[in-house]
This record gives sequence, structure tokens and C-alpha cells, in this order.
Amino acid sequence: MEHSKYLSVGALTKYLKYKFDQDPYLTRVYLKGELSNVKHHSSGHLFFALKDKDAVLRGVMFSRNVHALKFQPEEGQSVLIEGRVSIFESSGQYQIYADSIEMDGIGLLFEKLEKDKTDLRNQGYFDDKHKKKIPEYPKKIAIISSKTGAALQDMVTTLKRRYPLVTVTIYNTLMQGSKSRTTVIRSLEEADESGADTIILARGGGSIEDLWTFNEKDVALAVFNMKTPIITGIGHETDTTLVDFVSDLRAPTPTAAAEISVPDRVDIFEKLSQTEKFLARSINQKITSDKNRLSTLSSYYKLKNPDLLYDQQTEKLVALKDSLDSRVTSKIRESGYRLSNAKEGVRYNTPTFKIRRGAEILDAYTASLDRTLKVKIESSRQTLGASLDRLNSLSPSNVLKRGYSYTTNEGQVVKTVDAVGDGDIIETTLRDGTVLSKVTEVRNDAGKEK
Repeated sequence: MEHSKYLSVGALTKYLKYKFDQDPYLTRVYLKGELSNVKHHSSGHLFFALKDKDAVLRGVMFSRNVHALKFQPEEGQSVLIEGRVSIFESSGQYQIYADSIEMDGIGLLFEKLEKDKTDLRNQGYFDDKHKKKIPEYPKKIAIISSKTGAALQDMVTTLKRRYPLVTVTIYNTLMQGSKSRTTVIRSLEEADESGADTIILARGGGSIEDLWTFNEKDVALAVFNMKTPIITGIGHETDTTLVDFVSDLRAPTPTAAAEISVPDRVDIFEKLSQTEKFLARSINQKITSDKNRLSTLSSYYKLKNPDLLYDQQTEKLVALKDSLDSRVTSKIRESGYRLSNAKEGVRYNTPTFKIRRGAEILDAYTASLDRTLKVKIESSRQTLGASLDRLNSLSPSNVLKRGYSYTTNEGQVVKTVDAVGDGDIIETTLRDGTVLSKVTEVRNDAGKEK
């Protein structure tokens, strides 16, 4: 087999590259597309892919040309590229070598959007301190959307399912097109004055052109200046417009905006059930605690003996009365001394009247003191009598009357066998007399003689 007719992969690639480089239609091309997989290499080169709905083309712009760009290439930008198409031999892929890149019409819009976003961010419009709290249990919700959009019905259904108590007011609004900016701002102003607790600004998905009204700076400022808390749900989850940055809360979709604007009645019922159980448990614990406290107080020794509660206070009262009597007497004597040379015929505000009144008070306190002393004396007499009875019951004479006796040896009471000895004369005292005895034998408890 003859092999000379077979080309190597490298040879074919070189041949194709030569053809590309010689073709006048490929040495200068003008392409329009969307940037994708944008990578800024540390060397300064720019690598990217250019795509549309039909195809994807790899591309590169070398650093010498990147420095001349008037914008920062980013993912999703629509651009116009001038350059040449050739083959990169190492991979065998054809790609565009860009000499210049400009933003397309929509790209210019994105450039304006980035500028507006930067300006508003630098002025603090995106700061959390400006975010108003969304009411937890709203009574009235205003929805700004188009009645012809499918998103509106989904929002209304969601609100009625989750929280049937809320009243929903719909502001039918043009959401795209040249006149939409004016109608959206007017609807925002009307809803803000309606007395709603929460406002939802939402529309379904669409192209970037369809959603562009919500990237307009004056629309964003109208949202920011709302007095009523506002939730935005524009497009799909991946769509983020300028109004989303300045609203009080951003939802990924219109339906999600409706969900987060109201609580779920299932959760409310669950919370109520848990609260009911908690209150019942707390009440039972309180009742048990109070019962235990009442039981403890009822067994308190001072409550069982009430006299202990006021005996000490009675003593203090007597002491205070004595002190008061002493002070009154002292004051009367002092006043009498000052009036020893006073004239007669004084009236109620004269020292004489004060002396007479002081004397009356002193007589009343004296009478009260006499009564108190009599009661105290009688109580003390009764207490003394009881003490004498107890003492009398313990006297030696009464003990002897019950059949007991005691023995002395030379005047000392005999308490042990060691206190006597053989031949001692001991004296035994009985109830009705004494017996003298002579000791002839002494034994201890073991029966042994001493």
C-alpha cells in the first residue's frame, strides 16, 4: 500500500490555515453576537465565545488591542466585532481574531444600566438602612401588573390560598413598550396613596428588551421613594433589574412575591395550636406552683401560732406609748413653765389651751396604759401560778409523798456505795419522818462486799 498520498493531521491543518489566511472574505469579517465565557487572562489577552441562536464561535483579542477597548467586556453583552478568521493549529479549531469590539444597541443599554447602577449604589440607594419592613399580617395588598399577563392570576391565586383574609387591589398597568415607563410610575404613585399595607410590582418573564422598563433610572427612583413597603418580582429567577436593587424586598418570580407578602394560614394554625398548648402548660405549672406555695405558707409555724405575729409588735407599741407619754409630759411641763406669768383670758391657740389639751391626751394615754398594765399583770399572775405549780410538783417533799426517800451520811446525800462504810450511822428521810441505821455490810451491784 502506497502511503505517500496520506496527509498528516498537522499538514492538513497547515493547508487549511493557509486557505483561511488567503481568503479575502475571511481576512476581514464583521460579526454580530453575544459574548459568552469571557476570560481576562493575566497576560492581558481576552478570550471569549461569540454566539447567537444558531452557532458558537471561539474568539481571542490580543492585549495590544484590548487596551484600546472603551468598555469592559462581560458575559451576555451584545457586541459588534471586526477581525479575521483563521485556524489555531494546536487545536485545529477555527476562531475569530478580533481587532476591535464595540457594543451593539442592546449593549449600549447595558452600558447605561451599569452606569446608573453604579451611580445609585454610590449614592446609597441600595443600602439596607433604606429597606422598609414588610408587614407580617397585611390587610390590603396592591398589585401593579398587567391584567393580560399569566403572572397576575398566579399571584391572586397564591394570595387567596395562603391568606384569604387579605384584600387584593389590582392596578392594570402597561408593563413593556415605549409608554410603559410613564404608566408604571403613575400606578406606583396611585398605589402608594391607596392605603395598602404592601405593594407588589411584578410581571412575567421575557427578553431583556421586554423587561427594560424596570431598568430605567426614573422608575427605580419612583420605587425607592415609595412610602409603602414594596416587593418586586420581575421576570424569572435569573433576571435582576434596577428596581430590584432599590425595592424593599426582591422576589425571584411574581408568584414568589405573592408568597412572601403574606403568611401561610397553615403555619398560622400551627402557631396558634403551639401557643394554646404552651399557655395551657404554663397555667397548669402556675397553679401547681401556687398550690405548693399555699401549702408551705399554711404550715408556717407563725401562722399556726398567730400570737407570735403580734406579740412582738404589741411590745413595740407599749414602748412607743411610753415614749410618747414621756414626750407629752415633757412638753406640757415646758409649756407650763413658760406660761407661769401669762395673763388670763387666752383663746384656743394660746399655750393655756395647748396645756389643757395636752392634759386630756395624757389622761387618755394614762387610762389606756392602766388597762394595758392590768391585763399584763393578770397575764403574768397566771403565768406565775402555772410556774409555781410545775415547781411544786418537782419539790423533794412531794417526791417523798409518792413513796420515795433519800439517805444522808454526816449530812451528805448518799449517792453511791462508796459514800458509806461498815459501822457508819446513816439517816434515811421518809414522807413522815427519819430512820437512823448502822451499816453492817456494804455490797456493790455485782453482790461483792466492799
